[in-house]
Order: sequence, then structure tokens, then C-alpha cells
Amino acid sequence: MLRVLSALVLVPVALVCVWLGSPWFAAMLAVVVLAASAEWRSIAVIERTGLRMQSIMVPLFVLVAGEVAGPAAGLLVLVIGLALTIGTFAAPLNERSWALVAHVHLSLAVVAMLYLRMQPETGLDLVVFLFVMVWMSDIGGYVAGRLVGGPRLAPRISPNKTWAGAAGALLFVLATAALMARLTGVPSEPVLGIALVLSLATQCGDLFESWIKRHFDVKDSGTLIPGHGGVLDRVDGVLFAAPALALIALLFGTAFILWR
Repeated sequence: MLRVLSALVLVPVALVCVWLGSPWFAAMLAVVVLAASAEWRSIAVIERTGLRMQSIMVPLFVLVAGEVAGPAAGLLVLVIGLALTIGTFAAPLNERSWALVAHVHLSLAVVAMLYLRMQPETGLDLVVFLFVMVWMSDIGGYVAGRLVGGPRLAPRISPNKTWAGAAGALLFVLATAALMARLTGVPSEPVLGIALVLSLATQCGDLFESWIKRHFDVKDSGTLIPGHGGVLDRVDGVLFAAPALALIALLFGTAFILWR
């Protein structure tokens, strides 16, 4: 029940921020970045003061630069942040390595989200499409995994994930994308192809976070969201799917999502 109640609160808030755009969308990203950075720092046991500050400030500065000067500026700040972290020789190499992973993991998603939302005419549609695909992938995986069960997908990484859950995630995403394409009158083929990529990216993001938590022997990334765990537990799929959709939009354009 807590899981459902949390979703009923968070989903409308997220959609309103997406619809309002700047600065509300950037404010939402800032809250996510601050919480997710703190969770990353806790999971990976980043203890050196300099690295602890960098784990928060690098993705936050990437967000500010991207919001003010565009996604390219955000990427430039990320490169500078990575260089600073590599140069923090007082910190153990292991801590620096995990700090670098955290920077890239969060910052690329932030830049991707800003890039998608800033697209003229299609920005709102792109981000809503992204969120819906990620949510449907999560829901499909959860439902199919619970109802069908069966062989484990990656038992050494995430013992609870099954092949049935992975298939359910794909089916839910493809069915939702097909329905959206039909209702809006856009060609279904590119939408279905992109939906497939986003579902696979979402599941990769989920498995990546599961691997991180298993490596550090942590069950949940945090306790901030009742019934769900931490912020990273909720946005792990978006952190992989957002860069995937941004790359598709950059390479092939956004005409596939001209719904309005």
C-alpha cells in the first residue's frame, strides 16, 4: 500500500514539473540529484571530504550549467569535474573510481533530460514518453515477475529478477507505445522500436544499480520514499533510458513524436 501511495504522490508532481518546464523541471532534477548523490556517496562509502563534496557538486553544477547555457555546457562541466576527481590524489584510488562512476551515472542523465526537455515543440512529449516507457517497463516487470516467476535473469546480480519479468516489461512497453501511436496518429514502427530500446535501457539501469548494491552488500539505496526505498531505487531506469532517448533524438531527430 505504501508503494502505491508514494507513486500516487510522486507521479503527478513529476508530470507537473515536466509540463511547467524551466525552472520547475530543473528544480525537480536538482532535488533528485541531491538525494541520489547522497545515496551514491553512502552506498559506495565515499568518505574523503573532497570527494564527498564533489559527489554532490559535480552533478549539481552540471545541472546548473546545462540549464543556463545548454547541454553542451553541462558536458563541459562534467569533464572538468571528472578531471578534478582524478586529481584528488589524497583520496584512495577505490574511492576516486566510484566517485567517477557516480559523476557519469548521474550527470549524463541530467544532461540528457535537459536536452530532451529543451527540444522545441517536442520537448514535453519526449520527456513524458520517456517517463511513461520507464514506468510501464517497471510495472510490467513487477507484475509478470510476481505472477509467472520462473528462471532467474541474473541471480548473481539480482536474485528476484526473472526472465518472465523481463519479457513482461517489454510487452507492457510495446503495448503502451502501440496504443499511444494509434491514439495520436503517428507511425507505429519508429515508436515501437524506440520503446523497445527504452525498455532494454531501463532494465539495464535496474540491473546496474542492483549490481552496485550487491557489490557493497546494500539492500536499498535509501529510505526516503516509503515502500520504494531510496531515490536511486526509483530513478535507476531513467538514468539509463534518458541518455538512450537523447542519443536517438540527436541522431535521428524527434519527428517520431510529433503528436500534437
